[in-house]
Amino acid sequence: MLTHSTRAGLNPAPTLSRLTLCLLLTALVTGCGAGVDEVPKGTVKGTVKLDGKPLSGARVNFTSGTAGAGAYADLQQDGTYAISDPIPAGDYKVYLSSPGLGDAPPDESGNQELKDALKGVPEKYQSDQSTDLQTVIKEGENTFDIDLKP
Repeated sequence: MLTHSTRAGLNPAPTLSRLTLCLLLTALVTGCGAGVDEVPKGTVKGTVKLDGKPLSGARVNFTSGTAGAGAYADLQQDGTYAISDPIPAGDYKVYLSSPGLGDAPPDESGNQELKDALKGVPEKYQSDQSTDLQTVIKEGENTFDIDLKP
């Protein structure tokens, strides 16, 4: 007499159903992102001048409360800067800082070269909380030139 023995939990039918369910769920989750619109983004470049002369050695910072983003670029010798990685479109505050310091002003014991980067730049332009420099970044390429007055 032949007997057929099955072990508990080794029934192939539920395994096939589970596999099918997993594949369907994966396809559903993957397909959900296809209809999401991408946020418009733009790049920005320009020149920063202090009293009509190119400013160099500093960093120009863009911060946005609406877009929830920020970016920066270091000024070149001729005062130009470029943020080539696209940032979300929106309203941005613009301020200057020493390279590598972000929001922190250079302290008295800091690197003289970093302190000199902001020499002559009015304090109100050295913080995102006090600056009145603002711009709107639109989709595509943007130019924002700044001419600071001491």
